[in-house]
Amino acid sequence: MTPDLLYSRVGCHLCEDAEAALDALNWPYTRTEIGGDLELERLYGWHVPVLVRGGKVLLKGVITRSRLLELTGPDRS
Repeated sequence: MTPDLLYSRVGCHLCEDAEAALDALNWPYTRTEIGGDLELERLYGWHVPVLVRGGKVLLKGVITRSRLLELTGPDRS
């Protein structure tokens, strides 16, 4: 399975919280910094963190353990 992409920005507390939630669930993801990339800033600048799978946005903004579990069901815990 290809890891999901987490678009985030350095210094973003919501992004740090999202990474902690993903890590707690052993969720496969790759963090992508949007700072300095004009296209990513245009797409996601005010919405980070943004979790994407196969080009489809799964979650954005506040990404918590409970919101992640809603995507997969309780068996993921």
